[in-house]
Amino acid sequence: MSAHYYFAYGSNMDATQMRQRCPHADFVSVGTISDWRFRINSRGVATIVPEDGSAIHGIVWRISKADEQTLDRYEGVGIGIGLYTKTTVEVRLRDGARFQAFLYLAQDHHPGPARPGYMDGIVAAALSNGFPSEYVEELRTWSPIGG
Repeated sequence: MSAHYYFAYGSNMDATQMRQRCPHADFVSVGTISDWRFRINSRGVATIVPEDGSAIHGIVWRISKADEQTLDRYEGVGIGIGLYTKTTVEVRLRDGARFQAFLYLAQDHHPGPARPGYMDGIVAAALSNGFPSEYVEELRTWSPIGG
């Protein structure tokens, strides 16, 4: 079984959710990608958009090909829905190591309000994984205006 590295920055940072969706997922590390900014789109879910000088903090998971296919279905990739696409990014781990991982980008990048309760799990994962306090605060106060 070959492993793939997945960078989660939204609700898939939650370990319980990942265990349900991807039973073979293994936590690798906290990671950061540069020149992207967190956003809630008009569907009320997370995506990221390019922004020079910004950074996204997230969780790197090692997943099986079967788990990746399951995530693709959850994210609406390749089944005619077109909610998300996949792209590969360079992730920097806390120890300074860098490597390639895939992530999901929403097709809808227009800002909007988060679904009720949606940000709670994202903020909880950020706190439990020791994300920088400024980033956690940005997540807590995310709004489509100025966010």
